[in-house]
Amino acid sequence: MTNTQKMVRLNLDLSPELNQILDELANKIGTSKSDVLRQAITLMQIMVIAKEETKKLGVLEANQLIVNEIILSSEQQPKAHPLDTFMERLGPWEDERTAEEIVKDIYDSRTISNNDISL
Repeated sequence: MTNTQKMVRLNLDLSPELNQILDELANKIGTSKSDVLRQAITLMQIMVIAKEETKKLGVLEANQLIVNEIILSSEQQPKAHPLDTFMERLGPWEDERTAEEIVKDIYDSRTISNNDISL
């Protein structure tokens, strides 16, 4: 373990279910909850680096057959801001007219219907 004077203290809120899993993992490997979380962060870092390098991470059987492939879900990927997506698809507004001229054109293009509508 590293020098505790250089450590950063964090507070963490967990559901009772996640806390129970954390307790069980700490007991199984004979370490503290903090060490379990440190190891989990290291594993997550390995997964992210592998994903960036277009590699895959998996769990192998003793005979080297892949049992489970570990995939980062799309929910864990950073999502583009909706405005960025909008701008990519439609591009910026391009018009030589002023805002007042655009509004005037919209009002001038309106038509009034004389059709009687009954419900």
